[in-house]
Amino acid sequence: MVIYRMLRDFTPESYCLISRRAGGIDDDPTQYLRTLSGRRYQIPPEFQLQRGFRYGVQHINMPLAIIERARYIAGVLRRERCGAAVACTGDVADLPATCLASWQVGVPFYAYIFDHYSKREWVEPVARAWAKRLEPWLLRRAAGVIVPNEILRDDLFEDYGVKATVIHNSCDIAAYESSPPERSADNKDGVSIVYTGDVYEAHFDAFVNLLEAIRKIGRPDIKLHLYTARPVEFLENYDIQGPVVRHPHHQPSEMPGIQQRADVLFLPLAFDSPYPDLVRTSATTKLGEYLAARRPILVHAPPDSFISWYFRRHQCGQVVDRNDPAELARALELLLSDAGLRERLSERAWERAREDFSLSKARTQFAALLGLDLNQTTAEMCAPA
Repeated sequence: MVIYRMLRDFTPESYCLISRRAGGIDDDPTQYLRTLSGRRYQIPPEFQLQRGFRYGVQHINMPLAIIERARYIAGVLRRERCGAAVACTGDVADLPATCLASWQVGVPFYAYIFDHYSKREWVEPVARAWAKRLEPWLLRRAAGVIVPNEILRDDLFEDYGVKATVIHNSCDIAAYESSPPERSADNKDGVSIVYTGDVYEAHFDAFVNLLEAIRKIGRPDIKLHLYTARPVEFLENYDIQGPVVRHPHHQPSEMPGIQQRADVLFLPLAFDSPYPDLVRTSATTKLGEYLAARRPILVHAPPDSFISWYFRRHQCGQVVDRNDPAELARALELLLSDAGLRERLSERAWERAREDFSLSKARTQFAALLGLDLNQTTAEMCAPA
């Protein structure tokens, strides 16, 4: 989504996309990358050893994959006569392969770090060990490093002395320009607490806490509305049940209207998660959307997470950073009963959306870092996706 929003107004001749996704970019389930018009290249599967080395084939396969992938990317860079290569955190081999390829071709390499490269708990141990070994070399060799938030920026500076550029995960503010409909906490349709997006291990206990908080308040008119692709059975398996309305899949173009009709937008992150570093540095793409919707936002996330830090710093949402359903219930009751508080938070949210999350600002920052002229979108670059 971030790549799509950044590149969608570039001319097709000014960039290309490189991906190793099985089935190719055309099978992108979100349709974001598929909508982009730039040329596309799919990295072929690399040769993998199956057995025969006493230290384990995975330790051998990683450098082999990096070298082979770098050869392919270098070929694309030469063929497209690219002026820069931007690699995003994804498969562990992507960043070192692109760095090596850019060195071979003689073009600058930029690292787009969406989450910690070497601290991703869901990555298998051998790949994570290689990432930890390679990360200092990669980041210090990069012509520029991009991160989506200040917490990750400070981590990289503390760990490696690298000064990264913060480009928040932007959204199309124009889609939210119209004022949201007037809402009140006592409307006859009940109170809707809305969440839009995926639900997984980085969220579970925060949702459970919210549902317990709703029960504590004792108002049957309050419902959590989930707009997610996750089936009801999956949600119930993690105790996300009760005053819940699960909505079927909606197109991204429908999200602004759905978010603006909410009484409260819920922004959760888990307190007890197998991915603590992901939770701490998470910069979900819905953050800018929620702010732009101009509805009161209830944040329930650990105190050291980026989203808790951001909303506390800018006072643009109600923050509950303790794993406590009772405290969450008090915060929700205050939000529903205090019209003045809701109005202040909504106004501050709209200010922050325009200041930090506008698409035009993100593109300007991106172009400045890469030395591009936005008025001449024929500047050549490649963006491994």
